[in-house]
Amino acid sequence: MTAPIPFTVIGGFLGAGKTTLLNRLLAGAEGRRLAVLVNDFGALDIDGELVAKHGGDTIALSNGCLCCTIGDSLVATLLALLERSDEFDHIVVEASGVADPGRIADLATLEARLHRDGVIVVVDADDVQRRAADRRVGDTVLRQLKAADLLVLNKIDLADDPSVVRTWLDGQSMAPVLEARHADVTLALVFGLDQHGVSQSDGNPKPFRSWSYSWPDPVDRSALLAMLDEVPSHVLRAKGIVRFADSADRRSIVHMVGRRVDISEDGSWPGDVESRLVLVGTGAMLHSFERE
Repeated sequence: MTAPIPFTVIGGFLGAGKTTLLNRLLAGAEGRRLAVLVNDFGALDIDGELVAKHGGDTIALSNGCLCCTIGDSLVATLLALLERSDEFDHIVVEASGVADPGRIADLATLEARLHRDGVIVVVDADDVQRRAADRRVGDTVLRQLKAADLLVLNKIDLADDPSVVRTWLDGQSMAPVLEARHADVTLALVFGLDQHGVSQSDGNPKPFRSWSYSWPDPVDRSALLAMLDEVPSHVLRAKGIVRFADSADRRSIVHMVGRRVDISEDGSWPGDVESRLVLVGTGAMLHSFERE
């Protein structure tokens, strides 16, 4: 039986930078043949040298990627695309700015030929808090944030104080955050988020639990990385603020998604506080830690 096609959804409110991210993924596919579903070709800024063939509602690129416009129905377009599954390795959908990307990603649970790879939500660092407080669109913005497996905090250069936005996002979503300017993120960091899609065979979500570490003294970087490399497979995410011994005056943000670890510096260490790391996973994760 052919392996299911990974299925990724890019969401985020209007103007956050979804299309910019999509253009970067298309231009830097690195050998991965992407099939991208979009509402409008006009918004895409595809390098003319990449276009191998343009035919109606489809653009074939010279790097093996394929762009298709969404017709009257996303589901119908997706099913038609799956009949050509030998032409690509991964499907990416750019959700509209007011859509719930989580519900779109759930289509993968209804189609055996798809495998839910994750939801990437692009966030406008300069505007997201104002949008979230708007009674007309706030519910939509917050729903998008909660659906994310990964947040791309875009336009970080425009925010007055990025740390304030990061702190606010921590209260809205458990997803790890990648800071970006012009949606410039590494392709390898936005795919392979499928470890979040864990559910029991009866369709009911497994209970999620958390487990915390804290350290009063600076942390050895290599020891922490070794620990994260050995956590049980039940651990889905890790997130924390750590003071590393090799940069004791700096505040480091640690994120782990599946087996991928991302560490970024985020200002000065805020005085006499402990480093803290929280692991999130299924109930089996907690039992495995208790036995060790």
